[in-house]
Amino acid sequence: MSAPYVIAASMLGCAFGWLLVPWASDVLLCRVRDRADAWWVESLEAYRAFKRDHPEDEPSSSASGTEGAVGIWRDEAFAAGLAGSLTEERLQALAAAGFKVGGLEAAGTADERRRRYSFEPRPRSRMLCAAALGTAFAVVATIVPGVPAAAMLGICASAMAVSVVCDLRARVIPLEACGLVAVAGTAFQLLACGPAGTAAGLGTALVVAAGSALANRLLGARCPGGAVGRGDVRCMGALSLATGAGALCGFAACYTLAGLAALAGCAVGKLKLGDGMPMAPFLSAWLACGAAVGAAWA
Repeated sequence: MSAPYVIAASMLGCAFGWLLVPWASDVLLCRVRDRADAWWVESLEAYRAFKRDHPEDEPSSSASGTEGAVGIWRDEAFAAGLAGSLTEERLQALAAAGFKVGGLEAAGTADERRRRYSFEPRPRSRMLCAAALGTAFAVVATIVPGVPAAAMLGICASAMAVSVVCDLRARVIPLEACGLVAVAGTAFQLLACGPAGTAAGLGTALVVAAGSALANRLLGARCPGGAVGRGDVRCMGALSLATGAGALCGFAACYTLAGLAALAGCAVGKLKLGDGMPMAPFLSAWLACGAAVGAAWA
């Protein structure tokens, strides 16, 4: 590609990173918070009703119907308490409903949670977003032939930039960002690699979903909230669609980097074995490596 084209793409990426990524991150964080709050209130009331009818029992996530839904909520609330991410108000509400909260820890107040589920960027944060997305757009313009395919991959990169901000802020990867990666990524595969790349991505997405479900089932006792979070599963499925034949290379790059980061964190005392980490930065490496490999094979 010509130098002016690459420079223009980089400038567009910088503009998106400075303006669009912070705005979209704040909007999606608020939407995630609102959905989670509504689910929490409804599930807490259903849990109270269950305990009134079964004071000595706890709802099972493997049950059908309402009990199963409440059981899933209970497991996630328990995992959040173990991780110290429940607010003081929610921990008190659980105790009042008959939830055994011994050993669970609170993490601040509801007001602090509301601030965490928002993003008011400082100039330094905007600069980081602009530099990262500008670089990504320049690389996309260099390695992807054709403006339509490059535009689709650029949309995926923008959505992943938003996912990184949200995951670092509140440990969530928004559903909307995953959906955008899936749709734009599928279009990128059709434009750049044809039906074969799309089929490879779909196959990998199905394997990822099945493997995550199996891991959550086998490790359910050790990880009450799930060994693999729902947001991570959605994002990995979307990235599989976006990277097609390069999905396995992207998967390897993602988890190699995550493993090295975990080992480094344990070595310096910042992490302990079993601690969770925001995965979106490493999932971004999946998109970068997988798309590069897929484009090279095409």
